[in-house]
Amino acid sequence: MSPVAQARGPGNPNQLPSEMLVERLFRRISEVSSLPQVAIHIIDVANDKSSGAEDLLQAVQYDAALAMRIMRTVNSSYYSLQNKVGDLKVAITLLGFKEIRNLAMTAYVAQLFKKGAGYGTYTREGLWNHLVAVGTASRMIAQTTRRVPQREAYLAGLLHDLGLILIDQYLHQPFRQVIDGLNEETPLCDVEREVLGFDHAQLGEFVSMNWNLPDHLIACIRYHHEPMIYDGPHREMVATVALANFFCHAKGVSSLGVADAEVPPAEVFTTAGLDKDLVASIWEELDVKLAMSNVMDLAETG
Repeated sequence: MSPVAQARGPGNPNQLPSEMLVERLFRRISEVSSLPQVAIHIIDVANDKSSGAEDLLQAVQYDAALAMRIMRTVNSSYYSLQNKVGDLKVAITLLGFKEIRNLAMTAYVAQLFKKGAGYGTYTREGLWNHLVAVGTASRMIAQTTRRVPQREAYLAGLLHDLGLILIDQYLHQPFRQVIDGLNEETPLCDVEREVLGFDHAQLGEFVSMNWNLPDHLIACIRYHHEPMIYDGPHREMVATVALANFFCHAKGVSSLGVADAEVPPAEVFTTAGLDKDLVASIWEELDVKLAMSNVMDLAETG
């Protein structure tokens, strides 16, 4: 069964033509939005346990923008190294494979925000800020609960709204209709299904599968609005990203300028490993963490 049909569940046979049209659209968007070869290579190397720093160096060294980002990151105040690093291989070793992968994906996603004005409550700057904020909040939750790896949580948060980026890029006129229909009472996915016939989570799942992203990232992209529906092996990661998304919306850092994320059920908090005291602690600290993330600086990496 196709991802589109799975997302919709069993339905009326009369819906089949529309599902076919949607899947054809998904395939077309997936074809024109493929990951750069450098990013694919870095993901492959980072996921290969037999790889070494030399392998990753070979993947990175011909991408000047990414190499500069790596050097700037390792020499930033965040790492507080006593001596400045001037060697790319040393920088890769110090940062680690997962961090290099995250920097590569961040740089790629940032490139998608280079052009285009906003519309209504939406700006690309606002969506970018939301992506980095959810990545930051996901990492905070992971650090607090120790249920999921922090770097994996950050990347899952950064990529959770991949479908929104693609709808803006390739379906901009219908995307404006979605924005016109937004309000705080109606969930975004409901508006998208009404206007487009699908939602950004379904599109994001399809494209991320075609990009061969890891299963836990695909799960977070698909189910960050519906964590209770997901019943696979990555429930804690999905719950972490769903809660991070909700926290950021509640803080006013929303994807489309309207804080319409619903409060997740209590079971989602339990799955992520959060009780009331931990939620209060994260909520209090989140403003500081979001300010420290310096989100627009990251956008300059592309």
